[in-house]
Amino acid sequence: MPLPLLPLRLLPMPGEIIGLHIFEQRYQALFNELEAMQMHEFGIPFFHDSKVWRVGATMRLVTVQKRHSGGKRDVAVTATGLFRLKNMDETPGVVPYPLGEVEEIREWSEWPLGKACADARDALIQDMRELDMYVGNLEHQGFLKLIQHLDIDAMQRAQILSKSTVPEMQQGLLECIEMTRRLIQQSPLDGGSLFVN
Repeated sequence: MPLPLLPLRLLPMPGEIIGLHIFEQRYQALFNELEAMQMHEFGIPFFHDSKVWRVGATMRLVTVQKRHSGGKRDVAVTATGLFRLKNMDETPGVVPYPLGEVEEIREWSEWPLGKACADARDALIQDMRELDMYVGNLEHQGFLKLIQHLDIDAMQRAQILSKSTVPEMQQGLLECIEMTRRLIQQSPLDGGSLFVN
């Protein structure tokens, strides 16, 4: 069965809760169905520069936080998984919102961090401790949780998760860890600050 889609410049990691302002009528229709429990999930494929990427997150409605006039609303949604988008149909038909054929990524919870990323994470933690920075969210974290807690932006997340193999994804994460470490090492020199989730 096709998954309803809401393309956004976001790529939530499983377990993350995000807030959305639903204002377009076609997506108001989608959230009417979610609220009525006529469906349970929808997808957020990553969208950037008028292009829908082939990677996204499966989402569930948590709560409607505020209702506005004309059916607009503020909602909280949570990511429950990841998918690869095989194709998307934006032609209004039976429903006004886009539908997509997706392939669920089942193995995301088992993606290993890998030795190089674990070593780089440990070196980053050591640097942060020397600067008296909080490291609790980084310790003992796996692949996706490390992406989340390093506050890697949506574009970088999409670039990492679009790789075709786990070693390629690990290499992408390693580059982000090393960049964060360089920024932290430079931070005391320029008087700047860096905050890790």
